[in-house]
Amino acid sequence: MYTQKRELIFSTPVLTWFLWLGLFVLPFGCSDPVQVTAKIGGVATLPCNYKMQRPLASYRIYWQKYVGPGISDLVVIAYSNGEENTVKDIQFQNRTKMDEKTLTLWISSVNVSDQGKYRCIILLEEEHKGDKWVHLSVSADYRKPVIHVSHNPCGPAQLTLMCSSHGGYPEATMSWLVNNETVQCSYTSIKDNYTESFNITGNLQQNVSEDILVQCRIHYAGLQVSTDHLLSIGKCANSSPPPPPHGFIAASIVILVLALVIVPTFLRCRRRNLLHRSTHQLTLETFGIHPCYPLEHIPKK
Repeated sequence: MYTQKRELIFSTPVLTWFLWLGLFVLPFGCSDPVQVTAKIGGVATLPCNYKMQRPLASYRIYWQKYVGPGISDLVVIAYSNGEENTVKDIQFQNRTKMDEKTLTLWISSVNVSDQGKYRCIILLEEEHKGDKWVHLSVSADYRKPVIHVSHNPCGPAQLTLMCSSHGGYPEATMSWLVNNETVQCSYTSIKDNYTESFNITGNLQQNVSEDILVQCRIHYAGLQVSTDHLLSIGKCANSSPPPPPHGFIAASIVILVLALVIVPTFLRCRRRNLLHRSTHQLTLETFGIHPCYPLEHIPKK
């Protein structure tokens, strides 16, 4: 179970006994692991819950991560002679610390690969004193869902509502509430290979004939995040134009009255002037005077 580097920590009898214990006793004799959850990017706290009866220097303490049957566990942190050893898996370099009184393990900058089963092992003077299993789960909060509506209805219609959220872990499920009644919908979840987080999108087809309250909910790791949206049915525009304002009607009446008074008067004056000009021209022509020539150019008879 242990690598060659770890053999430097033990004497030969202790190593032989501990290998036998690790391969045959500890994996099968452990109690149900303590469940711990940590946020991605945060700090995980894994308790050992062992009360030491002697100074730390009397013990050998090991925190290891279980990988699988027949595979050596990863060394997360190790103490001997009251000091931290340099033997540590590269995955946990510069990320782990242990409380020297309670033996609690802290893992900083938690990532997805950190989730799994961990074991706290206590040895005192070549005697196994106990071990504690802890199961670490990791999660990342999904962003508040955003709801998009295909269009704004002005009457009964079938609408497509789309809900989306991203940046969460582990993979989530989606559900809808329409007026506080659960409605199932189709959704897709896509994993971001770089961040190992998930993006989720779902659509809901809904017949709408009145105002309704819609809620989109994202469920993950025993948690939930949701968004409410009030879908209102607007009034459809009338086909006939709206009536003109009262001020416009009054102004139109005034203009019409003026037109009825002024236009006939203008036409009468115009007619009178034309008649007068025609009579004057006829008189001049009778005396041989053409109105288009000056008096000095009047031909003499």
